[in-house]
Amino acid sequence: MSDVFNNELFEAFAAASDNVYIYVCDMKTDISRWSKAGVDYFGLEGEYLKDAANVWARHIHPDDLVVYTEDITGVFSGKKKYHDCQYRARNASGTYVWVECKGSVIRDAEGNPIIFAGLMTRIDGQSKYDSLTGLLTTQEMHYFDFASQSGIALLIGMDGFRKIISNYGYNTGDEILIKFSREISGLCNPGWKVLRFSGDEFLVLAFGSDLQEVTDFYEKICGEADILKLEDGRKVGISISAGGVLFPQDADSREVLINKLEHSLEYAKNNRRGSLVFFSEEIAAKHERGLVLREDLKQSIKNDFKGFELFFQPFINPDVGTIAGCECLLRWKGERIKDSYPMEFIKVLEDYGDINEVGFWVMEQAIRQQAAWRDIYGELQVSFNVSYQQLLDETFEERAISCAEKYGVNPKYIIIELTESCQVEAPKELAAMFGRLREHGFKIALDDFGTAYASMEMLKWLPVDYIKVEHSFIRELAQPGHDVDYVIVDSLLEMCRRLGYHSIIEGVEDGKVADIVGDLNATLLQGYHYSRPVCRKDFERLLDEDRELCEGHSK
Repeated sequence: MSDVFNNELFEAFAAASDNVYIYVCDMKTDISRWSKAGVDYFGLEGEYLKDAANVWARHIHPDDLVVYTEDITGVFSGKKKYHDCQYRARNASGTYVWVECKGSVIRDAEGNPIIFAGLMTRIDGQSKYDSLTGLLTTQEMHYFDFASQSGIALLIGMDGFRKIISNYGYNTGDEILIKFSREISGLCNPGWKVLRFSGDEFLVLAFGSDLQEVTDFYEKICGEADILKLEDGRKVGISISAGGVLFPQDADSREVLINKLEHSLEYAKNNRRGSLVFFSEEIAAKHERGLVLREDLKQSIKNDFKGFELFFQPFINPDVGTIAGCECLLRWKGERIKDSYPMEFIKVLEDYGDINEVGFWVMEQAIRQQAAWRDIYGELQVSFNVSYQQLLDETFEERAISCAEKYGVNPKYIIIELTESCQVEAPKELAAMFGRLREHGFKIALDDFGTAYASMEMLKWLPVDYIKVEHSFIRELAQPGHDVDYVIVDSLLEMCRRLGYHSIIEGVEDGKVADIVGDLNATLLQGYHYSRPVCRKDFERLLDEDRELCEGHSK
């Protein structure tokens, strides 16, 4: 047997790591020796192999075989100096794992190849543990058999973690993740596994446990998350949601398990925030609807925005009771899904990055419509909604200005409504943009004002023209026991007057509420009492009726 196989140096390197394997081939005899760790992990016949190149090729993923063959052939032919490539190889359990192979050929004085030596590194082994929390990563899920073991998997995610980072900073965010991961680990039963899934999400594999045990565990975690004590003594409360899947009943493989966990967690966050939701047919149906919705929306965008339409809800001048303008509201009807409401399809557009493209379409349609109405009905205030995500597009300002110029519209009759102002993370930069837009004549409105402290905070930074008082304060003003709502609305309007802002009260749903808010000196009123959002033809009918009424009064 060649001395290259039987020496202390080979033995030392062979035992150095569980994730790195060495091999040496005597190219004259075509016999090679592999480290025992590699033999065991990949299920090879033994440490000594004849014709190892072909033996090993049978372990390589079919899609990667060409990459491996071309590289190794180049080395043996002398075209390449070193063997260096990555591919997937099948281990003893039948699972393909990524490996990185490096090696070189030793030649004799005449240049003939005599020894080929190399090492193979499992790339998945490099990410076995998460560097921040020290927990196992999802790479370890490859080694769990979900078909033959029973248990329950939980995917736990923090609610609004981005806001936590915005309030406390990234360093504190990391400390919260570390602290939370320790709390989870400390509450687990023996035999359970805790893994860092991604970002602020953690995966718990409760092997051999029942629903009651897992539910009790989740409730304890919620209790600990309510008050997390940091190293400097600060206490931070966080809300968590979770998705649950039973295996192997509902998932017998890693891929299916992760897929259903993600759907369950998403459902919990969107519909039952703060709760543990187990996968169900309802969730599956909702996910399937979401896939169809996403596909149909993309097709609509590609097909010149077919299916999208603007509806219009009038603004009423409370002093004279006439229509002063309208808010433009996006509606959509697909080929397969015909009942999707804005809260649903707009979220899909935002989640998959299509909201900006649709938002620019809305902006152009609104501005073009204002120009079309001007010659018939005179100047009308026309507003459209934009999210903070849309305003992050660096072309927004330029496109708004050029669009107004294209249709010859006076920008002072265009109101840009910022929705969800509490999500603004860079108010100074946004304030600069709003300032430039206002210099061009555009009006800026804060929508749904008063729903969060953050909306008050925005007033310190953002130059605006209109405040839209959120409808939840308005709808029940005429009902007994809502005196507090009246005081809040009256105070908000007084604040607007003192700060020099115009005001729009939305949510005026009936005549009694209209009588109450009519005495509050708001600039404009909006709500079902005057009209629901309607299509263009119906809105023009309202404008015609409004004009006839005005002409009748003037006679």
